[in-house]
Amino acid sequence: MRAACWTCRKRTIQCDRTGNPCSKCEKAGLECFETRPLRWVKGVAIRGKMRGHALEEDYKVANRKPHPPLKLRSISPCVQSLALTRPLSFALQDPSTKDLDWSSRFYLDYYNIRIAKLFILYDSPSNPFRSLLAYAVDNITLKMSIMAVSARHFANSAWSFNQTDDTSSPRFVNANVDALHFKTRAIKALSSSLSHPESSQKDATMATILLLIFLDILESGIDGWKYHLHGAEGFVKISQSMLEPDASQHITSDSGRILEETRRFVARQFSLVSTIGGALSSSKSTLQSCINVHEGKYQESIFRSFLGCPAFLLQAIRYFSDQRHAIKTLQMHDDALIQERIRETQSMLHLTENFDSLEWASNSVQSKDLRAVDTEKLSLLLESYRIATLIYGNRVLRALMTSTGTVRSDYHGLVRQLLDLIDALEYEDTLFKCLLWPTFIAGLECQNESEQQQVMRYLKTLWDLTCCLNIINASTIVQGHWRQKHFYGNSVPDVIGQDWLLV
Repeated sequence: MRAACWTCRKRTIQCDRTGNPCSKCEKAGLECFETRPLRWVKGVAIRGKMRGHALEEDYKVANRKPHPPLKLRSISPCVQSLALTRPLSFALQDPSTKDLDWSSRFYLDYYNIRIAKLFILYDSPSNPFRSLLAYAVDNITLKMSIMAVSARHFANSAWSFNQTDDTSSPRFVNANVDALHFKTRAIKALSSSLSHPESSQKDATMATILLLIFLDILESGIDGWKYHLHGAEGFVKISQSMLEPDASQHITSDSGRILEETRRFVARQFSLVSTIGGALSSSKSTLQSCINVHEGKYQESIFRSFLGCPAFLLQAIRYFSDQRHAIKTLQMHDDALIQERIRETQSMLHLTENFDSLEWASNSVQSKDLRAVDTEKLSLLLESYRIATLIYGNRVLRALMTSTGTVRSDYHGLVRQLLDLIDALEYEDTLFKCLLWPTFIAGLECQNESEQQQVMRYLKTLWDLTCCLNIINASTIVQGHWRQKHFYGNSVPDVIGQDWLLV
């Protein structure tokens, strides 16, 4: 005899167990369930403080100035700009996550839908950050780092640009605790995997280190990223072949191709972080000499780019950064050596001036991608990085020329040009979210209060789009720099004093 049906037990009557449906359910016109059915409710919880709360659908606004967007319930502007475009369904449908608790599944979904598109210029089916989820299924270290990043971003979304130390909603307090919990587990698991490295896990280990760098961006953007870079450098020395393209040329399957593309992507991000971070840090990074990303051999797809900054401009930033660090070791009485450095820096500035952003944007977009990419707007992003690189290079040149007593050059026209470019992209969220470094460089050279207010407006927009705490710290740095310039003039030193990663 079949067991009593759930519907009769729910109605607290005796089931006659005659079949499916049973006669009592059939007579009552009710659906006869053998076991308790899944209950779908509005919101993310059936009961408790989360009952009725929902993550709203994304929406578009043509012009934010005349038509401010409607406020979403209990969700900050940061979450509005990255709101879900589809229900949280990834983990519910994936049998590999069926044994995880509800919060873990939520954070994996949050990463899949929000974080993956945050740390990439253009989201696409080949998004390399989303591809990391496949590795996380069998790797606890990578899984914990993914959930730590998601929980931290969700916790940050409760804050505003001007207030980051007060959270009234329990769900955001819980997310903050979750972020610390997952981070602790990720670091412990990473320490264990580094102590006993396995060749089969080396790609997941490097991806974990990369995600911990992005976690540092979400937390502050100061110092921690550099420790992770040193860890990556040490791990590469243990397994030098892990990022070599030749090591997997024999793999021809789709899974092998995706693996190789992911390896190259991870390597490029380490190189980018080393370059952008080193440009503003107090000490030179050595990672670039250890990780060979073969930039000339493999042209990065615009759909696999983190910031959209071309390889040439990154090389120029790296060159100017090396010159800046070399100033400390130059013998100030060796005028011939200093003059040689000045000529070399001027040559690189000339090459940077001649870089054609529109041509690069056109060449980087394949014909099949034209509908997804506005080439002219993309060229504005590239031009922003080009002008920012020129300003940064001129700052280095100014420091070199100052050591010889040469009159320093005035390049405020470049600053005005950069601010105009950033302004033109302010309502292009996809591109604008990549502009922290150019905005910060412009902020260091602002000459008046009007320009300073512009920079602060751009930084607030960046916060609303990304919820990365390094943006708030960037605003603190530039405001402190402005106060120093007010009292000391242009004699303020170029070195910021700490190791900041402003991307």
